[in-house]
This record gives sequence, C-alpha cells and structure tokens, in this order.
Amino acid sequence: MELREFTHDADPVRNRELFGLLGEYAASPAIRDALGGFISSEPGRRWFVMLEDGARVAAFGSLRRKRTAAHLLHLYALKENADIAVLERCIQEAREWGAACLLTADYWTRREFYFRYGFSSVRKVGRFVRFKKELGYGN
Repeated sequence: MELREFTHDADPVRNRELFGLLGEYAASPAIRDALGGFISSEPGRRWFVMLEDGARVAAFGSLRRKRTAAHLLHLYALKENADIAVLERCIQEAREWGAACLLTADYWTRREFYFRYGFSSVRKVGRFVRFKKELGYGN
C-alpha cells in the first residue's frame, strides 16, 4: 500500500489527480451515510489517500489547519484498517504544523479507534462525538 499526499490547490487543474481518486467516493450515498455528511474541501486542505496496488483507493482523510488546532475530516476506510496509516500521518502533519491539538467528530461506535491513538471524548455534537488529541510536548 502507498500513502499519497495532496494539497487542495486554488487552481482546479492542479487538483485533477486528487479529485480523480476521490470523485467516485465523494458521490457515493453509502460513504456519505457512513461519514454522516458530504465530502467537501477547500484550497489549502491536506488530503491523504491510501492506495492499494498503486491505483485502488483503500482509505482517505483530510486535515484542515486552524489557528491553534488541526481538524481531521472525512477519515474513511474502504479496506479494513487502511485508515490507520492515514490517521497516523494526520497526527504527524498536525504536529509538524505546530498545532496544539487535533480535533475530529465521529460516531461514538468508533471511540476505541480514537482512544487507541490518545484521543479523548470532549462532548456530544448532534449524533457525533467530538474527539480531541493534545499534541503538546511528549504526546
């Protein structure tokens, strides 16, 4: 498996490979239901796509940078456990940015996955739970 990294560019021509890989999944009602909403992006957002056999998408996720925090969005695995490498890379990227914490919202049923990587549950947000990982020194 290969982890590919992209930055959503303001020039649509430069986004062809990224959205060529994600297009089918962004339009999938099953994936939209699993994620709890539509896949979206904006210029500057970092995307991580795990490819199997160099071409088939196995997992993906994105990272949005805010002032002091990074937000993990759209983490999804088409192949079991393929999202682990995506999550680990997002944690690393957030640290490299100097973010104080990494935030995400996901279903409570995914809590063990996040707890394993040092996230804590912060609060309920509609049908989701906000998870937070502190990224200070030593984490």
